[in-house]
Amino acid sequence: MPVSYSVLRTGSIGVALIWCCCSCETLQQSSKYQFTDGYYRVHEGKRKVKVYVQTGTDTIKEYNPDLLKRPVIDTNKIVSFVYPDKKPDQFRNESFSKGTLDFDVLTVLFKYRPPAKGFPPQFNATFNGAVFLGYRTDIYTLRYGATPLHAYKRQINHFGYSAGIFSGFGTARIDEYVTQNALQIQYDGLVNLSGVALIIAVNKLTAGVTAGIDHLLDRNRKLWVNNGQPWIGLSLGLNLN
Repeated sequence: MPVSYSVLRTGSIGVALIWCCCSCETLQQSSKYQFTDGYYRVHEGKRKVKVYVQTGTDTIKEYNPDLLKRPVIDTNKIVSFVYPDKKPDQFRNESFSKGTLDFDVLTVLFKYRPPAKGFPPQFNATFNGAVFLGYRTDIYTLRYGATPLHAYKRQINHFGYSAGIFSGFGTARIDEYVTQNALQIQYDGLVNLSGVALIIAVNKLTAGVTAGIDHLLDRNRKLWVNNGQPWIGLSLGLNLN
């Protein structure tokens, strides 16, 4: 049994790593990580105002929503950020933000369990998958950096964060140790996990901190020392919307 446990645990970590790689690829294709056309909020003095942004290969244009209501748009009132070697007059770093409902799939890579029922702290690396629902804020920062050729290069950086709840399923090692010798068998039990998560994204990299509880979904739930006990973990996410 110890050999099979090692294989199962290694397999779980392998699945998590494959999920991580798939996550990175999917995130690169997700529209949330790209600065695209749409409505954003920008700072105007001490307040935030809503604008419509049109993104292009050469030029980014910022429209006041009132302009879009007119039959003919006054081009003199459009704010343009030209790429690559021209910096707008009196330009300061500009940031565009927007909030959306966030629907993701999470995998919890690692869990730390504090002491419970006389059992020492645990560090688990079994596979867990969950659906996440929360509110997300994405911020795109536009700046111009000077090059050695005395030209300016436009740069766009992305930062996002979301908070919400999750629920899903995973596995947990059940044996004589985590049941305080109430069982004399070893197996990987199916658990339901649920809790809250804070996810942070920087450009195309994303990670999150989760806090939750597990419930074993079989008749041995009352024997498992971790049943209903809190844990904190590290997660990665796949964006679905």
